[in-house]
Amino acid sequence: MNTFETQDYSSIEVAELVKFKSDCQDKGVEEVVQKHLIDGASYFFNLYYDEDEEFLFKKSIADSLNVHIRDIVIVGSGKLGFSIKPDKDEPGLYRFKSFDYDYDKDTGNKKSDLDVAIVSSRLFDEQLRNLYEHTDSYLLASFPARERNQFSKYILKGWIRPDLLPRNYTISPNIEKVQQDLSSKYSRDVNIGIYKSWYFFEKYHTNNIHTLSLNLIA
Repeated sequence: MNTFETQDYSSIEVAELVKFKSDCQDKGVEEVVQKHLIDGASYFFNLYYDEDEEFLFKKSIADSLNVHIRDIVIVGSGKLGFSIKPDKDEPGLYRFKSFDYDYDKDTGNKKSDLDVAIVSSRLFDEQLRNLYEHTDSYLLASFPARERNQFSKYILKGWIRPDLLPRNYTISPNIEKVQQDLSSKYSRDVNIGIYKSWYFFEKYHTNNIHTLSLNLIA
């Protein structure tokens, strides 16, 4: 099903959305991911700030985790200017909601999050080791089987999702402090995910773009 929600896009969002959908239909999925999701500046910082601000944003996250700034990638609608998530109730429906769409329609809603991927084998392995020790070999009662299974599913995809970690586990006090400071500065949540390698990062997104492309053709 290829259905789009009627909404008011800015001229920038229209141009980027048209280009993105065209590339999804005409180019390979790897090229789409590299061009639109990895390369180039982010919509959020282009709209409200500048390249220096995006650099400082990425550097603060990189420094807090002791990774290279090139390991930091802004993803999601903050990167593109629109969401490429399928509808929760209708997986074949892509609404391509513009950044801050829900908030713009009703200020009682949350503003769109800023989602950040950290691609670092060292950090990934370090966190798995720390978590293994923290949970006493995954036996800790605060990490029940259902939550552990959800967490494990993403680990097999080379992705640590902090929202699936045990509630009493902290990746590091430094990154928590930086996230809080950035969330306060930009008045929106700042989320992170840790990928084992570029292979896993690109594989996750190429699979999504492949499905999206098929729905554009349908």
